[in-house]
Amino acid sequence: MHIVIMGCGRVGSTLAHILEDRGHSVAIIDQNPEAFRRLRSGFKGRRVTGFGFDRDVIAEAGIEQAAA
Repeated sequence: MHIVIMGCGRVGSTLAHILEDRGHSVAIIDQNPEAFRRLRSGFKGRRVTGFGFDRDVIAEAGIEQAAA
């Protein structure tokens, strides 16, 4: 299942790790590229810089294939 998360703060990054560990593909969006430092070095999901309400940004994150 593909999941898009908006915000790479403490909650978003923790959720991304949990979901990835459970075998899901994950894309995480944040307007601040520095926020992605919260993700572990082995994170395989997509990191998308931009606003979560921008259509191009959510398309880049794979919203069309997302189940959540």
